[in-house]
Amino acid sequence: LLLFAYAFSWVMAFLGMSVRSPEIINNASFLILFPLTFISNAFVPSENLPTPLRIFAEWNPVSALVQSARELFGNVPPGTPVGDAWPAQNPIATVIIGVVVLLAVFVPLSIRKFATLSR
Repeated sequence: LLLFAYAFSWVMAFLGMSVRSPEIINNASFLILFPLTFISNAFVPSENLPTPLRIFAEWNPVSALVQSARELFGNVPPGTPVGDAWPAQNPIATVIIGVVVLLAVFVPLSIRKFATLSR
């Protein structure tokens, strides 16, 4: 959870340096996080969702994060069905791959953006 939050903070740092006012980043972050959080398996099991939402929820990085936290903390209820998508079957690997990708993309972008803004 901490590693994912650290990686996502680089995304928000880059977005924060790319916009002109704090209100814009507040709205932009809400537009990004709201659908990702609510169309995931955080609140409702993904198999209870309609087919298009279920497919989105199974590939959603927040769903992988929630499922990996449940697995690592030993909080998976017995008989919980596993989705058909690769991220649903391998949530820990999905989160680690996602963290590496986020860091590889947004750390250099954020540093370059900061360097151009500080000139």
